[in-house]
Amino acid sequence: MTVETIEFLRLCYWVMGGVGTLVVIALLVFGAEHDFGHDADIDIGHDIDLHAEGDLGHGHDMGEGEGGPSPVSIRTMMAFLGGWGWGGLIGLDGLSWGVMSLPFGALVGFAMALAVYYFMRFLHQQEATSTIGVAHLIGQDGVVLTAIPAGGMGEVRVNVRGTAVKSLARVSNPDEHVAAGATVRVVEQIGSTLIVRAV
Repeated sequence: MTVETIEFLRLCYWVMGGVGTLVVIALLVFGAEHDFGHDADIDIGHDIDLHAEGDLGHGHDMGEGEGGPSPVSIRTMMAFLGGWGWGGLIGLDGLSWGVMSLPFGALVGFAMALAVYYFMRFLHQQEATSTIGVAHLIGQDGVVLTAIPAGGMGEVRVNVRGTAVKSLARVSNPDEHVAAGATVRVVEQIGSTLIVRAV
């Protein structure tokens, strides 16, 4: 390889590595898909609207099994580009492989793209485990915050997956009164109300 070709390759590798790395970091830090750490109003099931006091992130409707990161995304493509650039530099300058630095860089880029993809999948799975559906509430014990009068409504707090969820509640037996502070179990959900029974 001529000196001009080596210099051209070196310049290309630096640009690829720099641009790819900066874009990946910017997307990971500022990307809207993983905005953790905010209180959220969660829509659960069909109509139930609950307030979560815990750290769920994402102030929008959440459902189980929603998508996930794509193996072919801007993040993975930029990780490939950046990895190719840094791998190419290692092959060119560190290992003195000349033109063989091209496939070596591509291999490093592929490994970087895989690493970013699996990291994003991990984040998505962590987020999915923090979503709360009606199925997660049924059978859970909670505490009555506002007394539930016979035939009336009160408020309960149920801890699900480490998150405190508040909701309006009625007792399954309409003739029963449940005092504040009592322990109840969620038996079903009707509309925007949890149906509970004293434990």
